[in-house]
Amino acid sequence: MKDLFKLILLTLFVVVNSCSTTYQLKKEFKNQHQESEFFKGFVLYNPETKKQIVNHNGNKYFTPASNTKLYTFYAAYMTLGDSIKGLEYFKRNDTLYIKGTADPSFLYEFEESKTIPFLNNHSGPIVLIDAEINDDYFGNGWSWGDYQYYYMPEKSLFPAYSNIVAYAHKADSVFTDIDYFKTRIQLVDSLEINRENEENIFYLQKNDTTLTYVPFRTDTKLIARLLSDTLKKSVVVVPEFKKYVEYKPVYSVAADSVYKKMLVISDNFIAEQLMLQVGKETINKYNVSEAIDYVLEHYLSDLPQEPRWVDGSGLSRYNLFTPEDTVHLLIRMYEEIPLDQLLNYFAIGGESGTLKNWYGGKDKPYVYAKSGTLSNNYSLSGYLITKKGTLLIFSYMNNHYRLSTFEIRTQMQNHLRKIYETY
Repeated sequence: MKDLFKLILLTLFVVVNSCSTTYQLKKEFKNQHQESEFFKGFVLYNPETKKQIVNHNGNKYFTPASNTKLYTFYAAYMTLGDSIKGLEYFKRNDTLYIKGTADPSFLYEFEESKTIPFLNNHSGPIVLIDAEINDDYFGNGWSWGDYQYYYMPEKSLFPAYSNIVAYAHKADSVFTDIDYFKTRIQLVDSLEINRENEENIFYLQKNDTTLTYVPFRTDTKLIARLLSDTLKKSVVVVPEFKKYVEYKPVYSVAADSVYKKMLVISDNFIAEQLMLQVGKETINKYNVSEAIDYVLEHYLSDLPQEPRWVDGSGLSRYNLFTPEDTVHLLIRMYEEIPLDQLLNYFAIGGESGTLKNWYGGKDKPYVYAKSGTLSNNYSLSGYLITKKGTLLIFSYMNNHYRLSTFEIRTQMQNHLRKIYETY
């Protein structure tokens, strides 16, 4: 009887303590809403009880930034299968004809990629088909003035090196990770731009020894040249065939490794290329906006609020999602993907990716989430495992603040830590 009494008291304490924390959180959000000049939304959901614990502005629209990649991940997961298609090919006599498939992994730090070994195993001539995506090389609403910055590489049918070149000034010479561009890098006394807008002429300040990462303009001829340098044999370009040709696929890498890289480090390039592949598989076009339309109609027609979704990466400020939408998506993922596999895709608080310096401490990791950052906007959505082992799903969005992002993230960390300690 004494043990039963103690258990009842402990249960009552936990329930009262949790209710008190819920009340405090709701009160804090309400007070901040009245006092703050910016917009905050937060939804906290318990999938075991199937109940919302907190909902503050959950049905309001926010600019999600890279939280958009959660939707891209789900679209790719539902569409692409276990492996990423690296290229398509057919053989005629001793000649290998190849065509791009928007594969983001090619020559991009995926050691297990099978594409280069496949090409090296062919002893005869290699011909690259001159084809392009059915889309613009920049996304809808992207800031075109950012063409020279690492986070905004072009979309393309046959990307290489993530369509980015890295270079620096070392020991009185220019170092670059892609030899082809070395003669196109000019040393200057002061830096105004990193690259010319319409051509691959790059600029580097003298004695700048830090690696600069800059997107390059890409087309089929350039890819043929980069392939030639990599394979140590000539690759020529021919126009796309007017008659129907039956291509066979070569699969490059496991899809899981691509999804993890995209979500953990918030890779914009991978996100856009995956949506191009989703488009090809669903509507037979390498087109992001049409792929999005398909996904919303066939996979996500039951979202609580109809979103405005325009790109794969979240670079566009045209994107609009609600916290309720994102929690709904995270619930779907939780129900459809084994938990160990699902959590492995995310940045881990205190350990990896965009959350390496947050949500850490002596305790075991408790936040597995996707962050999203644009100037004056910061979001975090994912899974939280409390000290008692309860898994909760959350989406926390902040828009239009004039505080530092560090202050916003600190507020969020305090709230999520309180939830971790209490529930």
